[in-house]
Amino acid sequence: MPKLTIPERFRAGVAKIRRLDDRTVQEIRNALDQKRGEVQQKNGNGLEVPRDPNSVAMSAMRSIASVNITEFGQIAESLGQLYAVRLTQDAPIEDFVEDVCNAMESIPEESLRLPHSERGPFKDKLRILLSSQAFAILAKAYDLATEERTFCSSRILTDLRPVFGARVEDGPQAMVVLHTLRLTYHEAHKKHEEFFVVLDADDLKQLGNQIDRAERKAETLRISVKDVRLFGLPAKE
Repeated sequence: MPKLTIPERFRAGVAKIRRLDDRTVQEIRNALDQKRGEVQQKNGNGLEVPRDPNSVAMSAMRSIASVNITEFGQIAESLGQLYAVRLTQDAPIEDFVEDVCNAMESIPEESLRLPHSERGPFKDKLRILLSSQAFAILAKAYDLATEERTFCSSRILTDLRPVFGARVEDGPQAMVVLHTLRLTYHEAHKKHEEFFVVLDADDLKQLGNQIDRAERKAETLRISVKDVRLFGLPAKE
């Protein structure tokens, strides 16, 4: 049994790699090498935000005149996933390429299955396409940023809550001003989730102070490590 299993969704894209000519393979690799600076947005501190590797790979494809985007969209998506899997496994490139070949030789779809006679050229193409250090850094940054719950949106609702005495008929005896913070987040690439927290005036002030402090720390880090690219959290849809 192969160490690696190619999900059905990505098999067609991986299979198309073996039909690429050498020139196109090198063009794709060159485009991936130039995508280290690819960002989706910048926050107030100027920290660059890593994009989904699949979308970055697609952007790289669009920069290649010889590529048919409709045809090669599956390749872009598959490359993004292969980089993500390799990073997760922390596998040397030669071992990972062997695993991909073994997996593609074992898939049930005959039309997509890798003939053993084509294994050598296919390995060479995979080795070139999966060895972009620049693209690997971006993929790793995205993987680290989205490993846990990531912020999506927030809203604060302010309302008055009545305080009644022993006789409800006498009406409210006092009012409490409360703020309800709604936080919406992504959990490990899954659907949106949300939760609510009740805050008072002191809580709002404390939260504001902590946000101000975090922004100052981010600015200090940006200045301190000016020669290292800083990534923030990826933009949410």
